[in-house]
Amino acid sequence: MSKSSPATTTVGELLLSRLADLGVRHIFGLPGDYNMEFLDQIEAYDGIDWIGNCNEMNAAYAADGYGRLAGIAAMVTTFGPGELSVVNGLAGAMAESVPIVSIVGGPTMEIMDRRASMHHSLGDGDFDRWVRIAREVTVAQATLSPGNADAEIDRVLGECWTQRRPVYLRLPGDVAHQPVAMPAGGGAPPAAARWGAPRAALENAAQRLLAGAVCPALLVGNLPLRYGLGAEIASFLTERHWPAATQSLGRGLIDESSPNYVGIYNGGDSVEPVRQVIEGADVLVCVGTKFFDWDGLFTADLDPRRIITIGRGSCAVAGQIFEPVAPDAALARLHTIAPTRSVDWPTAADPGRAPDARLDPASNRPITQARFWPALATILEEGDIIVPETGTSSFGVGSIRLPRNAVCVQAPLWGAIGYAIPAAFGAATASPDRRIVLITGDGSLQLTVQEISRMMALGQRPIIFVMNNAGYTVERVVNGPHQPYNDIDNWRYADLPAVFNREVAIDSHLVSTEGELADVLDRLHGVPARPTVVEVLVDQQDLPAGMPQWGKETTAVDYQTTLRAEPKLSWRGLPG
Repeated sequence: MSKSSPATTTVGELLLSRLADLGVRHIFGLPGDYNMEFLDQIEAYDGIDWIGNCNEMNAAYAADGYGRLAGIAAMVTTFGPGELSVVNGLAGAMAESVPIVSIVGGPTMEIMDRRASMHHSLGDGDFDRWVRIAREVTVAQATLSPGNADAEIDRVLGECWTQRRPVYLRLPGDVAHQPVAMPAGGGAPPAAARWGAPRAALENAAQRLLAGAVCPALLVGNLPLRYGLGAEIASFLTERHWPAATQSLGRGLIDESSPNYVGIYNGGDSVEPVRQVIEGADVLVCVGTKFFDWDGLFTADLDPRRIITIGRGSCAVAGQIFEPVAPDAALARLHTIAPTRSVDWPTAADPGRAPDARLDPASNRPITQARFWPALATILEEGDIIVPETGTSSFGVGSIRLPRNAVCVQAPLWGAIGYAIPAAFGAATASPDRRIVLITGDGSLQLTVQEISRMMALGQRPIIFVMNNAGYTVERVVNGPHQPYNDIDNWRYADLPAVFNREVAIDSHLVSTEGELADVLDRLHGVPARPTVVEVLVDQQDLPAGMPQWGKETTAVDYQTTLRAEPKLSWRGLPG
């Protein structure tokens, strides 16, 4: 029974109300013996549903996928083994700026104060050991008590919201039901500081750089997605007639059918029209970008002296940093002072619209990567949520254009295989009316396959393509193309959903020829009536476009003591 009264609430209820104020409607996680009283509060709370996962790492990836669609996510685990199992997912969210509230049910205050020897610890009475680990992958942390709950909940959630990164709250087992005063007013999302830097100095520096610019361009990373800047960027591009490319991190913000969109920029590995637009710009505006080794850090032919960077809380003009300034404020002001471009730009072909993109239903030819991805593009629909796994799938999806209002959920910077299945589950939970198209590899699927059972249990109807190329092809490209450590057991992937649920009917297909694939693709229109799994057999040495060159470059970065050439960008990328 709740200990609250009209003038009071409980610590757990206060936390749930603040999460609801930020837009959390579902909480992921697993029960554990330190968190179940709080789970009872979640079950009783009107407006937030509990979503159980198969394991804690899957819960973290599901929260990541949810947070990308809903704007913020939350999960609950238990002290020790539970919370340590989500560190991998929190690190990915930290790297890719996904706001997740990680709530950990912990031992009682007395147990911790007396440094008792307890299970899920090392038996040494140090109960802050796992908090110290959490500090490395979150931007704010707190252990809640009746005395600090009001202030600490708002402080930590405020950091999560303004920084768009994960945070950590430990809720001791005897605290969740403790009464606290009901705070006055609701917990509206905190606003980021808009202008703290000298505004005139920033504007003057930007105007000087933009003066006389004939071929300016825009490059978009992932932060505009997190801060909801899509409408502002679309308006900027249309009104100023600028071309724009995205990094792989930033796909889904710009309408890829727009004439202003030129493609994905990843340094020297970009297709030529995209490279010309971005590297040929006399001024390049980078909005929320992140350069790393896999997206052009070492191969980008960019001059930092011609770049304006809009970051999380600062701007840089030709390397001069101005802070603090919120990204929406900086973009709005830049829109005002930017010149209108009068010169057109080269465009890249859309593989999905090529004459041979559709497959021949009568063909017995084996399926190849070169033929699969353009064919897949022809069935993607407006508003789809496309979730490609790291590796073969992400390279394949990178070669095609997405439909209008489609979202691409992927984690290229963290690059952990196994992310896609639980992330797709989380994304579908956040947006249940949209179609999920998940493309994963056989190796990645074996890490987190259990979450397909949760999809089925909750009535989700994803389309799941499993690229069966007999092992870790993404690793074969880097090293050991024929080594046994890159081989995996050959599961019957198309049959797996039948194992996960006795009652839910599925559509399951095994295809190895173009004709078989064409027949299946012709049926995939709209949200399917039931979960659909398509196992696609492809040769293990067959690679999608861009992957062979990436493999050579990754091998060089991973194993050679010196690179062939000094990168033009800083080794840490761009400021901001």
